[in-house]
Amino acid sequence: MKITTRASYTVRALLDLAQNSENGRPVRLSDISLREGISHAYLEQLFNQLKRVGVVKGKKGPGGGYVLSLPLGEILMGNVIRAVEGDEKLFLCTEETVGEDSCRRYSYCTTHHLWERLSSRVHEFLNSITLADLLRDAGYPGKGEERRNAENLS
Repeated sequence: MKITTRASYTVRALLDLAQNSENGRPVRLSDISLREGISHAYLEQLFNQLKRVGVVKGKKGPGGGYVLSLPLGEILMGNVIRAVEGDEKLFLCTEETVGEDSCRRYSYCTTHHLWERLSSRVHEFLNSITLADLLRDAGYPGKGEERRNAENLS
């Protein structure tokens, strides 16, 4: 997966959605757009991709907008970023992307092992961070803790 402004905008928009969705009330993309300074059209593209992978749900009509479709603690940043960035490799030179046909240095170059390990660590890290973690780290402990406590009770 590549990490571009697409990923950054998506994470910002999801944090905004989580912070501004009271009691499951939908949040309009136009409101997120104003607060985050991200174009409405771009947010539509991002949220369509998030909807396709089941992270958000759209509600139409008056009072419509978007809501999270999973608990905060189940929304992994790795899945979110893959949804909007695709599954491209973070680095071009990894085991899955190199070989005799694609890299003339393949037979004697050992740096691809470094990039493969780094890519693996980045993936592990992103798959260990949830939306609840980000909210807690940003100073919104109630949002992350509330969900965790509810999950522990069931």
